[in-house]
Order: sequence, then structure tokens, then C-alpha cells
Amino acid sequence: KITIMSTKADDSISNAGALFEKVPDASRITFPTEPAFVVPVAIKLVPELYGEGQYGVIATAPIPAKTKIWVWTDRVRQIPPDEIEHYLEQQALAMMMTRNDRASDAKTQQQDNKESRLLEAKQIILRQGFVLPAPNDQIFNSNPTDAGRFMNHSNTPTCGPDGTLRDVEIGEELTMDYSFHGNPTWYQEICRKYSVLTEAQVAEKCNNKLNGD
Repeated sequence: KITIMSTKADDSISNAGALFEKVPDASRITFPTEPAFVVPVAIKLVPELYGEGQYGVIATAPIPAKTKIWVWTDRVRQIPPDEIEHYLEQQALAMMMTRNDRASDAKTQQQDNKESRLLEAKQIILRQGFVLPAPNDQIFNSNPTDAGRFMNHSNTPTCGPDGTLRDVEIGEELTMDYSFHGNPTWYQEICRKYSVLTEAQVAEKCNNKLNGD
């Protein structure tokens, strides 16, 4: 068991939209498929869109416009900037354990291989986490057991901070515009250290590609 150093944020998150409002007693919620989505979804590989090994959140039933799709539960861990390195190290080691990195094969135990796997795990944790817009941008939100971590960016998203932006059909992907997220200096620095783009940088890169820049 690992102990996560984290700080519990206020129950209310200002200016973040209904999607990120905390639920008073989320333990009583029954999720139809994948926590913490309150609409039926499936997590599927979508290599044709994002590359090999990449997942997306796919609707498995029609979802009307203006529907709340996800709720904030204690699956989301809130990490202050000065605790991120410690959190990344612990979570990455735990992730490696679940991926059978205890194998007895000597080759898998070489230090250089271990360091490479550790770096990859930290990159995944950063990519799957998020920072909310100001004034809530002084916390890194990590959701290692929440399917919301698989929600991808789109320049033409199906969802926004308050829920679905239009009717979503079966088989469509639930996406968001990442430019909504916060992009504070401390977050840019930790992501740069591990060669990961922040959500805002992902959105900017996609917009530049769309515009041919």
C-alpha cells in the first residue's frame, strides 16, 4: 500500500462548469458502465484517430444535448505542485507492479529498462491528469481509476464544461476542447520535464495543425 500525499480541495470549484462540480455523496451513485460517467459509455482503442494503444470514450446509447456526463468523485486525487514529484514516483511504481514488472526474467530487471518504464508510467499519469482553469489552477488532478482520464481533445468537441454540446449518437466519441483547462507555469514546467504536453498545449497544437501552421 502506498500513501498518497494530497490536499483536499474545497467542495465547490468556481468557474469550472457543471461537469466539474463535486457531488455531495458520490458513493450513492450507480454508474451505468464506467465510473465516473453517468451516461453509458465504453472505453475502446481508437488507434485510427490517436495512434497505437490510444483509447477513447465511446457512447453506447444516445445522449441528448445538455446532458451531464460525468461526476467528480473521490477517484480524483488532488495534488499540490510541491507534492507532484512524490506522487508521480509512487503512482508510477504502483503502475509498473500491476503491469507485471516483477517478472523474474533478468532482462526486465535491468536498471536502464526499469528507468525507461518508470518514465513512461510518469508520462501516462501526467497525460491522463488535468488542471482546471483559474482560480483552481494550483492543483494537479489525477484520476488513475476514473474512466474520465480517457477523454480526448477535439477542435469540434461533443462535450463542454456543462455537459454535451449536442445530441450524441451511439458509437460517437465523447470529446472536449482542452483549451478550457488551466495552463499555469508550474504545470508547464513539470510537463516539459517529462516531455508531455499540457492540455492547453495539446489544443494549441491541434489548432495550428488545423490552420496549417
